Parts: sequence; structure tokens; C-alpha cells
Amino acid sequence: MLNDIRKRFKSFQALFISNPTNVYYLTGFTGSRGLILITKRKAYFFTDFRYLEYARKIVPKEFKVVQIDKKWKKDWPKLLKKLKITSIGFEESYLTVHQRDSLKKISKKVSFKKSNGIIENIRRIKSEKELRLIKKSQKINEEILSEIKKFIKIGKTEKEIEWFILEKIREKGGDGPSFNPIVAFGNHSAIPHHQNSDRKLKKGDVVLIDMGVVYKHYASDMTRTFFTQKPTKKQEEVYTTVLNAQKAAIETLKSGITNTKLNKAAINVIKKAGYFDNFQHALGHGTGLDIHELPNLGAEKAFKLKKNMITTIEPGIYLEKNFGVRIEDMLIISHAEAINITKAPKELRDAILKI
Repeated sequence: MLNDIRKRFKSFQALFISNPTNVYYLTGFTGSRGLILITKRKAYFFTDFRYLEYARKIVPKEFKVVQIDKKWKKDWPKLLKKLKITSIGFEESYLTVHQRDSLKKISKKVSFKKSNGIIENIRRIKSEKELRLIKKSQKINEEILSEIKKFIKIGKTEKEIEWFILEKIREKGGDGPSFNPIVAFGNHSAIPHHQNSDRKLKKGDVVLIDMGVVYKHYASDMTRTFFTQKPTKKQEEVYTTVLNAQKAAIETLKSGITNTKLNKAAINVIKKAGYFDNFQHALGHGTGLDIHELPNLGAEKAFKLKKNMITTIEPGIYLEKNFGVRIEDMLIISHAEAINITKAPKELRDAILKI
């Protein structure tokens, strides 16, 4: 792992890592204060006295564990001088301007350069262990969805469904939610990231549920849209269009395909049905230690998807002040085709709740 990171050093001699997710990815450390410096030949892990003993047990032997104490402002520049470091890459998407300036202040004659997401790019490709954990996370997610379909009744509020989800996550062995569950009734479903309210479910409401679980640090993500009575002709048309757009993208998804071609497969279906202006968000995103991570299917620059990347495929159509439909699955990319790890039923007949 460390050698792979070092090969990506271009305009700097060392990499400073402060993003807790990346710190965990490299070391397994979960405390609130952990920092890493990787040079061409050495690797250092820094923490304070609260975590020192824990760090010495958990952090891999490739890292030298160093205590941050009152002498930090003197010890840090001495270390850089000893290592002859004159340029450091930093995580520009995480480190604040204040933190960067404070670090520069004690790093005399050292230039700081953007690292351009070195660790995040490595994290795109999942190991077999990571894939197992994500599959388990999604399995728990789907078990809860099955119970929601039995729990949801006319008169229940969006917040009641949300709390049911949160309780079930813990009950089934999850660490917690990977994001605040979205529960949207009626015209609220036309708001892609609706904030849950005390609105009560009425007969005829569309129900959109977007939920995810964290299991042993790894996240899952899934969306299903339901009807509380036989859907209208318009609702059926929109639902079928979204489902067909998702299926078109999934059939296209494999190692070597570009994000632009994948997007085109889904958008062509939506455009043909006349709903192009009602699909405004990205087709999908990676998941792992973060609920949203690379690959980003909505990126403007074309890139190729690779084996063992994970992405969601989540087209949606949103008719303002009326209703919306989103269907989201998680998929592992392989050479021949994508492996769908989301098994929750999604055909139109499955979307009609018997309540």
C-alpha cells in the first residue's frame, strides 16, 4: 500500500494525511486525533497522549508512532529538516485554510502542494474484505426495508419511519446510518434530498425511502419508491421510465466503460420519454468508508470504470409539487458485467404497498 502511494508522488516529496477516513483506511486508527506523514522511505503516525497506547497496538509496524505534545511546534520542523523535506502534498479537500496556514507556519522553507486525492483514488478499488463488508451492510439495509413495508401504515409520519429505520439498524448489528434516512410522502418525493417532517401518510401518497447502513465502517445506499394504491397512468409511466433507465445503465456497466457512456445509456431512456429536464442529479457515486466517494459518475471529465469499483445507479424523475421516483441499487464492477448486490424487488408490481 505505502509503495503504491509513493509511486503517485509527483510534485512533492512527502504526503501529509489528516482526513480521518483516510487515516483509518491506512492504519485502522479511529481516534479523534491521528495524522500521517509518508515520505519516499519512511512513514510516521502522530497522535497525542490520549491515544498513544491504543495507536501503538493498532497502527501497522510500517509506521513509526510519534507523540504530539507541547514540543510539537519544535519537533515537527526538526523532523522535516532531518528528512530533508522541502515539499509536502496536503489533502486540499479536507484541510482547512487555517489548518494549512498553521502547518506552513511551523514548516519553514517547505512548500505545500495539492495532493489531488491520492488516497481517495486508491480507495476506489475495493479489496475482497471491503466487498464482503459492503455486501453485509447492504444485506442489513434490505432486511430493514422488508420490515418497513410491514410497519408503514396510513397515518404514520415521515419521522416515525425514520426512527424505525434508525432503531432497526442497531438491532440488526449495524454501527449506525450511513446518512440520515430520507422518507418522503406525496409531493415531498419530488424533492431529491427532502428533510423529513411530521407529515402523515395519506392513501394515494407516493412514498420514497432512501436509506443506508454502516457496518464495520463500510456504508450501503439504496432507494425505493412505493405507491399506496394503484398508481395513476402518469405515476406508472414515470416509474417505468426510471426503472428502464436504471436497467439500461446496469446492462452497460462493466470494466472499461466510461462514465459518459454509462450516463448516456440512462439519459437516452429518460429523454425519449420526455423527462430529461426532470432528472437533475448524478446517475451514481461510489460508496465505501464514505457514503459518497469516488467514482463520481457525474464528473464532467470522462474516465474509465475499473474492476472492483463499487457504484450506485440511481436515476430519478422529479415532478415539482407533484411526485418523484428514484430507484437506487449498488453494483460491483467486473470485467464482463456488473454484479448487483441490491436484491430488494423493484418491478412496478413490487412497488405497490398493501396498506
